[in-house]
Amino acid sequence: MDQRKAGILIGMLPIWLVTTLPTWFVIFIVLYALAALYVAIKFREVRKFLAGAFFVSSGILWYLWLTGTSIPLVLPYVGTVSIETPDISGQRAIVHFILFLLCFYFGFISNMNPLYKQLVRSSVLGTLVILALIFIPAGTFQYWQGWAYVAVFIICSGAYTVYLAKHDPALLKRRTEAGIFYEKEFTQKVVMALLFAACIVLVVLPPLDVRFGWSLMPWQVSIIGDVLVAFSFYIFYLVSKVNTYAAANVRVEDGQRVITAGVYRFVRHPMYFAALFLFIGTPLALGSWWTLLLFPALIPILVARILNEEKVLVRDLPGYVEYKHNVRYRLIPSVW
Repeated sequence: MDQRKAGILIGMLPIWLVTTLPTWFVIFIVLYALAALYVAIKFREVRKFLAGAFFVSSGILWYLWLTGTSIPLVLPYVGTVSIETPDISGQRAIVHFILFLLCFYFGFISNMNPLYKQLVRSSVLGTLVILALIFIPAGTFQYWQGWAYVAVFIICSGAYTVYLAKHDPALLKRRTEAGIFYEKEFTQKVVMALLFAACIVLVVLPPLDVRFGWSLMPWQVSIIGDVLVAFSFYIFYLVSKVNTYAAANVRVEDGQRVITAGVYRFVRHPMYFAALFLFIGTPLALGSWWTLLLFPALIPILVARILNEEKVLVRDLPGYVEYKHNVRYRLIPSVW
């Protein structure tokens, strides 16, 4: 290779590292992939192998598309050509992601425990919904606060779900029975409908705010919002450690007892206390000051749910009256 061509390669180094990879490293990657494929075939795990491969490839392609990056290739006597452009990457990313979902389903989910299968389906659907609620109003994928929030939410909720699956499957099942149709009390059905609508607005309004520039928020505040979201899941975890009956709907089960340990020593409804951090953290994480004005409207909804829930607990849960006398505060320590 003459000096001119060598200069081209050296000049490409800051643009795309792939063009300068040594031949031995490329050979190593190919051999490693072939070895992994051999193991997958030998142990009849081809679909799992392909699921992992398509997941990685779709992620790389999404990144190239979102960042508008092209992959150049230096050819002898031809010069530099782009073997991958953002438009091509975006189309391929969608195809690879669909292939990942298919391989993931047939490789991991089809023979899974029915509860876990339901969790995976609801998780995938929930992820698609939250992505739509954030990025359709934003009108762009160039919205780092949205990606950061989705990443934090998925990681925290996923870790919480894995913990329950390993340590308390019964509670995991109770937590999946959430929504209007699982509530027995009419008041709770109304409250859940209002809460569901408010949560949608809580997620949709911030990207609209960012899109139209209604408020400007420093990036440090958005990071703080993500921390608050993660902290809310930490409190969920602390509640789950001590209360296996922390269901997502208002009910008293056979054998249920009053919990007085852990966070229940400070407030009678720590799950709702954790939700406060989620309600505050979400608009901050998504970069909207104006959406914080929705927070005061959420408080009456939580209060109505708590007051009605306590009527049920006083009526059906032995020992709850005594617990009310010992722990004075329902939602916020030293406040209410």
